[in-house]
Amino acid sequence: MSGTKQRIYYWDACIYLAWLKGEESHGKEHMAALKVIAQENFEMKNVIITSVITQIEVLSAKLTPDQEELFKKSFRSQFHIQYDVDPPIAQKARQFRESLLNPSAKGLALPDAIHLATAAIYKADEVLTFDDGQKDKKSLGLLELNGNERVEKLVIRKPTVPQAELGLATTIPAEITPPIRKFNFGE
Repeated sequence: MSGTKQRIYYWDACIYLAWLKGEESHGKEHMAALKVIAQENFEMKNVIITSVITQIEVLSAKLTPDQEELFKKSFRSQFHIQYDVDPPIAQKARQFRESLLNPSAKGLALPDAIHLATAAIYKADEVLTFDDGQKDKKSLGLLELNGNERVEKLVIRKPTVPQAELGLATTIPAEITPPIRKFNFGE
């Protein structure tokens, strides 16, 4: 990688769940991109970060033992990191929540504020999520905040990989092997 900065992706908990469970309902293009990003992380071509609260969110979901093991193993690499909720993250999360506070509208859920604060402090290039606000009508969806000044103009989007990065003419190949079968973290 001589001289080039590795792309830093922040994964929201829903991204891990989609990756682990192979949730094609999010769209084949997004899931194929997610698999490419995960494979590139395994090859140490990018960095994936998240908050330690992701463990609570992901491990409280219904996972198979293999899915749970893959989730835990993914953090054995120095290129896949979870960060603690420390005082700077707590302050940034509070700042984000307060900046989006509006008594007559949706607010920012505390876990989402922590995710965004962690991404901002650790300088993620992109926050990947499927959170469009449809699940919780009281809270803003993270995708609604893409580029918003009140969250430091974070790039928040669904997983996509630029075609030039893939070296493909038009589409992401559907035959990419799911990481759950291909990855062999630290064993």
